Amino acid sequence: MKKDNLRGWKDVFTFTLVQTLKSKTYIVTLIIMMAIAMISMPLMNTFLLNGVEEGPEKSAVEKVYLYNMTLYRNLDLENELTEAYQHIVFEDTVGDTAALETKIQEEETNSVILFLVEDEQNCYIQFLRSPDGDVTNYELQMLGQYVQNAYTKAKIKLLGLTEEQMTFFETSVVASSSIVDTENAIVLEDTSITEGEYWFIYGMMFVVLMVCVMASSQVASSIVQEKSSKVIEYLLTSIRPLAVIVGKVFAMLVVVMVQLIALVLAGYVSAKLGELISGEGNNAITQFMTPEMLESLNFGNIVIGLVVAGAGMVLYATLAGLCGATASRMEEAGESLSLLTMTSLIGFYIGFGAASTLMASGDNAFVTFALIFPVSSSFLLPAALLVGKADVWIALIAIAVLLVSIVLMFMFVAKVYEGLILHNGSRLKFKDVLAMAKGNRPKKVKKGENA
Repeated sequence: MKKDNLRGWKDVFTFTLVQTLKSKTYIVTLIIMMAIAMISMPLMNTFLLNGVEEGPEKSAVEKVYLYNMTLYRNLDLENELTEAYQHIVFEDTVGDTAALETKIQEEETNSVILFLVEDEQNCYIQFLRSPDGDVTNYELQMLGQYVQNAYTKAKIKLLGLTEEQMTFFETSVVASSSIVDTENAIVLEDTSITEGEYWFIYGMMFVVLMVCVMASSQVASSIVQEKSSKVIEYLLTSIRPLAVIVGKVFAMLVVVMVQLIALVLAGYVSAKLGELISGEGNNAITQFMTPEMLESLNFGNIVIGLVVAGAGMVLYATLAGLCGATASRMEEAGESLSLLTMTSLIGFYIGFGAASTLMASGDNAFVTFALIFPVSSSFLLPAALLVGKADVWIALIAIAVLLVSIVLMFMFVAKVYEGLILHNGSRLKFKDVLAMAKGNRPKKVKKGENA
């Protein structure tokens, strides 16, 4: 790739960046995204924290008629339940339910009937409520969880178990694996991730995928538009063809970084507003994050993650620009991006498979491959760094591989881009682009034939 091929890329970069940042569409979209980010945390705190903590006290259930059909008829179930639901009256009931069903349907519409049934293996909890009352299914689901816990505690007390024995039965079991080193010292090894970490990785991968696709699509659409409007022909009088795509790719990289920084600042303000409304320390996100995840959210991992995501975006945007150059009209823009779409989906699904593998069995050769492979590393590695499941040496290797891939992509583009950008007519296929890279001209397509 000759240095002269990049002549004028700074002019393209400056022009594209300024025009994009000044456009009304970009400004309005950024304002809407920041507004959504700023109100997200207060809303999450309201629904995920306050709703759970105040759920029992705000329940519309006024009275519960309890039918205890288990073998343990002398359970002190009512006292266990009233600790959480102080405003609800619990009444043990026997006999026919027909009259009682009519009563809650016509008179006590906020009362419910609770059936407690047990067989040799399971305990079943069933509610009946009035169709005209204020009681919702969600409230009954919450009440059912308290009934299940209260039933277990009451049965243990009835069996005469001590507090120490109860604590033993309630102790959770945590499985881990270990290996023995050459000196017979036991070394704990657990490289798997929790379900919360899995969903965090999945969410981060999806965000990076959307950012890459949106930025790459804008690069491709801009190139196709300039080709179809003949603007590109005027640009080529003073700017080299490769400089066009390089300038646009890096301009869109800066644009996306501006968006991300703005959204991070909006998210920080949103978190402070959420804590101000819900109380200091009440944060809906941190409630679902493990201590290991919080420790990994340090400045170094965030910077490395942004570098990886940015390099991946450059790689995909360059591919998008190459795909966009194969089309001559805006109608062909969507079809020309099929290679980009397929490549990005392959990378996303490789990362998705690696995340599933991490949760199921921990780190292995496939996970390491997914973290380094340039098609998938830009999606998976930033999230893996933020949950502490990627070493620094893997990140450095992945960055090196991404940079080499970008250089190779630019070298490939340098060979074919001038011919592509000046091509008008039917959309070129990828095999035609490969033929151009080898020095062969693509076959001309007759009018009426498919490209």
